[in-house]
Amino acid sequence: MNTLPDALSSLTADHLKSLLANFPDAVKIGRKDVLIAALLEQMSDAGLPRVWAMLDPCQQLAVREAAHDVRGRFDARRFTAKYGQAPRFHHDPKHAYSRRPTTVLSLFLFEHDGTLMLPAQLRLRVAALLPPPAPNVLASMASLPEPAPELKAQDDDDDEMPLTQRNTSSDALYEVVAMLRMVDQKLIAVSDKTRMPGTAALRAIEAKLAGADFYGPDAETSPDRSDQRIGPIKAVAWPLLLQASGLAELHGSKLGLNAAGIKALQAAPADALRGIWRGWLASSLFDEFNRIDEIKGQKGKGRLTPVKPRRAIVSQFLQRCPPARWVEVDELSRFMQAEGAPLAVAEDPWSLYLCDANYGALGYAHDEWDTFQTRYLLCVLFEYCATLGMVDVAYCSPHHARTEFQSLWGGQDMTLLSRYDGLMYFRLTELGAYCLGLSTTYTPPARTASCTLSVSASLQISVTGGSLSADDSLLLENWASRESAQLWRLDREKTMIAVERGQDTAPLEAFLRSRDSQPLPVQVEAFLRACNKGGKAMQVMSSSLLIECIDAETADRIAQHPDTAPLCMRAGKQHLVVQVKHDARFRKAARTLGYGIRE
Repeated sequence: MNTLPDALSSLTADHLKSLLANFPDAVKIGRKDVLIAALLEQMSDAGLPRVWAMLDPCQQLAVREAAHDVRGRFDARRFTAKYGQAPRFHHDPKHAYSRRPTTVLSLFLFEHDGTLMLPAQLRLRVAALLPPPAPNVLASMASLPEPAPELKAQDDDDDEMPLTQRNTSSDALYEVVAMLRMVDQKLIAVSDKTRMPGTAALRAIEAKLAGADFYGPDAETSPDRSDQRIGPIKAVAWPLLLQASGLAELHGSKLGLNAAGIKALQAAPADALRGIWRGWLASSLFDEFNRIDEIKGQKGKGRLTPVKPRRAIVSQFLQRCPPARWVEVDELSRFMQAEGAPLAVAEDPWSLYLCDANYGALGYAHDEWDTFQTRYLLCVLFEYCATLGMVDVAYCSPHHARTEFQSLWGGQDMTLLSRYDGLMYFRLTELGAYCLGLSTTYTPPARTASCTLSVSASLQISVTGGSLSADDSLLLENWASRESAQLWRLDREKTMIAVERGQDTAPLEAFLRSRDSQPLPVQVEAFLRACNKGGKAMQVMSSSLLIECIDAETADRIAQHPDTAPLCMRAGKQHLVVQVKHDARFRKAARTLGYGIRE
């Protein structure tokens, strides 16, 4: 659509007359070409300032947005998200739609292939006269609203919903090590189909969290819907994150660490968290939107969009959040809409529903963005980013926190649509900036000593003052066995296992020296040196096959023949050892000598 005459020619005569009604002195009768000529006269260089003045401020903003778009497009959703209002195309909304008097805004914006457009020549004229509109800005706060923030439940003005603030980085730095160790010890059982932890596994994980999960038992249920439970958040997130990031895999019914997981256990906690975030972004092992289980029908093919593009979009917009400042979740959601974020969760909203597939289809939702995209954003921020220590959070009970879904069939009696509905604010942490690549280094906060120790020659470690912090206990658990509340003993097997996995005794030695006013006993120093050396005494080079020959003579011939000797080693009178990587070559060479191998 290049010219204004072309755009006007696409309108009906009635529409042209409706536009001319805005100009009392204009000709309003005649053929279509006469009507178009009258409107073009109004939009001439001399008349354009007068027509521009007839637009209200909101309409003028709409034209400026289109004029400074490279294609002259006007996106109503983005405009409404940016300015909180929509421009009027008709004077009186009470009239029947086809008879509403048209405002002069329709002399600038014309529908073309389902999109409102500003004709190219007119766009250049307007852009030359007017500066571009102010850019979209993400609002943020240095601190949460004062006094202590309280939200009113939307359905009962007497019910106050106070916010809980949780700073998450220190917990995540502790928990990532604790969770990796739990997996290494095969303490977490998950379903082989869903990869979700069971009840017993959830209890075990919750016992290892630095603090309680985000919601305790008191907040679990709403007094008027006891079946809508909140349930665990962090305790579910950890095993899913470790699997999706490629650090943990199924060993029977329980999770175990693979080579990447063992490497992560040896790394600095912040680096392990950053690796988990990046691995999760690249994974499609599971879809976190499935955790919004009040939305039914998700399992069908083609009902949800691919998960990796969704995660990438959320990550990109998190990178635009100012570190160390609070952002309202609804503000980030608005900002994403105003920026035209291509975030979409539902491929087919009509196949998703509340309660009953025949009546509760979410295609009827007044605002699909709030139903799907905002709920997805809440889930990613609360269950994954907060668990990884990337964002601090401020939240209230999810019951009655967001109620727009209650206008839908099936939602009237529900108190929440998701367990994440109570998240109101988040704050990007230094650790989050590191995970997102906004900073290249991360320095964890210095730990202050919480206790004093006494280390004896018998390898006992006694707490003589204060108490062990969660981090201190986690460190000792890796090397020592607990004998009582205040007494530990260095454990040779645990220490050897840790060294075998690539860890060094130096951090343990430094910790013990920093907590004991006396020098370490020589026996303890010798123990640590011996374990550090002995734990590295052997190394697995490769996997091998043990092959039993029919007799010693056969073993001799194969082990000594020039074609097979380089590919095998003797292991007793009748046995040979062949590295797996040489298996095919060995078999082929053995057959040329007249020997086969039965499985």
